[in-house]
Amino acid sequence: MGTGEGESPLMKPAAPNVDVRTMSSDMQSINTGSPAPKPYVPQAAPENMTAIPPIPPASVPDQSFQIPQADTTFGSPMPEMPVKKSGKGIFTAIIVFIAVVGLAALGYFVIYPIFFADPTTPVVENINPNPVPALPAAEPTPTPEPAPITEAVSSTAPVAPATPAPTHVSILTIPADSKLELSTVLKYGPVLSNLALNTTASPSLTEIIYKDSNGNLLETADILKNVLKLEALAFNYQFNEGGAAGMVYNDSKNVRSLGFVFQLADNTDLETKISGLQSFIEKLGFSGIFSGNPGAEKAWKSSQVSGASNHRYLTFENPGFTIDYGWVGNKLVISTSFDGFKEIIKRLQ
Repeated sequence: MGTGEGESPLMKPAAPNVDVRTMSSDMQSINTGSPAPKPYVPQAAPENMTAIPPIPPASVPDQSFQIPQADTTFGSPMPEMPVKKSGKGIFTAIIVFIAVVGLAALGYFVIYPIFFADPTTPVVENINPNPVPALPAAEPTPTPEPAPITEAVSSTAPVAPATPAPTHVSILTIPADSKLELSTVLKYGPVLSNLALNTTASPSLTEIIYKDSNGNLLETADILKNVLKLEALAFNYQFNEGGAAGMVYNDSKNVRSLGFVFQLADNTDLETKISGLQSFIEKLGFSGIFSGNPGAEKAWKSSQVSGASNHRYLTFENPGFTIDYGWVGNKLVISTSFDGFKEIIKRLQ
């Protein structure tokens, strides 16, 4: 700084470090943890400096200033300001936590088994210092699921079981004097004289069982169709096939006559069935059924025969030839001899 002539220059004094203590600085000191600014103390001027009149002091804050406290009379107290923790405290907390965990593990796994272990539990020592590592367990082989069972479907329709062939059961109550099986139906009288019978009794009755070439019984309809040509009977009447049979009567003079016995399948509505068969039988021709020539037919007549019902007979021009038929219950009897007819009736009762 310039001076007048003959005056020594004045030196600019160094600016003092003045930290004014205020409320804001006190709050910052509390938050940061640094010391509060000290009150300003003026320094002495150097000796070579001319005294400068002192500057009137600025208003200095009262050193007795304190942070206003919250009035506890009303409301809740003012919350404390959070204090920033240093990294050293966090590191110390981690070290303490690890130590606590280690001590807890040491007490549970080492100290506790020594004092509180079950004495009955054997302690297994590993005597093999180099144990062979166990091989990994093989995975179980999956069991294949069984294939679903499917029933074979037949392309053909189910075959119904075959009805067993009937066997012959004689409908005669008194058995015949002999029996004979034939595969040819006797429908002509002349063949009777050449027939080998199993009896020589006179008079006698022989039961003839008709079978086909396969050994099966001939049905009633087949017999009637061959002998009497009653083809319609197969469609209008049902017979007991096991009871159908032929008869050969040999009288006291060894004259043979042909006969038949048939049985209806049931006894229901016999009068209607008997009446229907009568209309069929009495329209037939019987000239070929005799061993001789009977001559012309005469009219059909009725008579009473013991044990028979609805007896009807037909005579011919030449004497000694006759056709007789009648019923014993549901059994139809046909004969080319009146004596033979009565013999068959007697054996059915």
